[in-house]
Amino acid sequence: MVSVASWGQVTMISKYLSMVILLSTVRLTDGGDVHVTCVFSEDCVMPCSFQPGSEEVIHWLKTEDKDLTVHSYYYSTDQLKQQSLRYRRRTALFNDQIHKGNASLLLSTLTLQDQGRYKCYTSTIRGNQDSLIDISVEAPVRLVDIQLSDDIITCSSKDIYPEPKLTWSTDLPFDLPLDPGTIQPSTKVDDQGLYNITSTKQFSRDRTNICTVTSGTRGETATLRQQDPVQCSPSSEVSIPCRVPQSDLLTFNLTWRFNQIVTILSATYTQGTPQMYINDQWKEQVQNMSESGSLQLHRLTVIHQGNYSCELSTSRDTHLVLTYLEITPDKLSAGTIVVVTIAAAATATAVGVLLYLKKRDREETSSKGEGNSDNQVNEHKELNQPLNEGGEERKTEGQPVAEGDEE
Repeated sequence: MVSVASWGQVTMISKYLSMVILLSTVRLTDGGDVHVTCVFSEDCVMPCSFQPGSEEVIHWLKTEDKDLTVHSYYYSTDQLKQQSLRYRRRTALFNDQIHKGNASLLLSTLTLQDQGRYKCYTSTIRGNQDSLIDISVEAPVRLVDIQLSDDIITCSSKDIYPEPKLTWSTDLPFDLPLDPGTIQPSTKVDDQGLYNITSTKQFSRDRTNICTVTSGTRGETATLRQQDPVQCSPSSEVSIPCRVPQSDLLTFNLTWRFNQIVTILSATYTQGTPQMYINDQWKEQVQNMSESGSLQLHRLTVIHQGNYSCELSTSRDTHLVLTYLEITPDKLSAGTIVVVTIAAAATATAVGVLLYLKKRDREETSSKGEGNSDNQVNEHKELNQPLNEGGEERKTEGQPVAEGDEE
């Protein structure tokens, strides 16, 4: 007959086992911390392993916050009643791997507050074990933005941790001092603890302007240079070159913009194969884009005159090339306009002369009519035939009166 132990006996046995487990923990703990670097806002796996055994107990604690409970597991299920609100719905064990001795914890959507030392406590019927894990969080430089406005270059990058550095350089084979117009980089910290950095300098037209932003051991570079202007007429086709270092690249993005604001087209190259999207407002002007990235345009008007920028970006670098396109009138069109203008002027002159001649003829005809009336009156006077007020002959004394006339 098997007897059942009372609750008091069970408690005593548990305390005894705890003492045994404590002694075995000292033996099993290797004393070395595991260091893990994670990326801000992404997921991170904090490793922890133990000797497999039944009745597994797992406790993840953050030691710097008075052993703040991060995640607990026992009785073959997650126990989250004592979990800190900071980690609620952000942690998960690999439950199908626990029986194999894997107590690693997945921590999602990392913040800078997640940095620090964690303790992984594991217990089975075979013993207890502690593991210490140091977590550091980085927000690497992802993009360096470079813009040109009124001969002033602005270089900036944001959402970085730890504090970044920004440096200017050129493609010349020797180092030059900073331009007098260069403003020392300024950094700001946002409400998440991330750094934003920016700097401006005078644009150097005779060289490539290079801006590099680094944080820790990682960094990204952006370059900006301006090519010689390109001219074309509205009736002709034009090709704007994109001279950037892309010969050995297979995966990158290429974007053409007008005046650095309006996107003309964008292409994503994956293993050398592009997928291109053209802005609806530019479909009539974009004829093609060559394999080298040059932009081929036609059907242009004066409103398309301005700066065209070719931007090539990779996982680490950004290259920006500016080209000014000047729209000049067609020579044939200009000559035609001159001929039409001369012909119109000649026609106007001829019409004016004709109207003048007609007016003069009318005046001469009118003058002749008045002279004839005066001659008629004189002729009557010479014949002594008086005229009445209507110009008709008036009867005089001694003349016979015709029938029907009244004296």
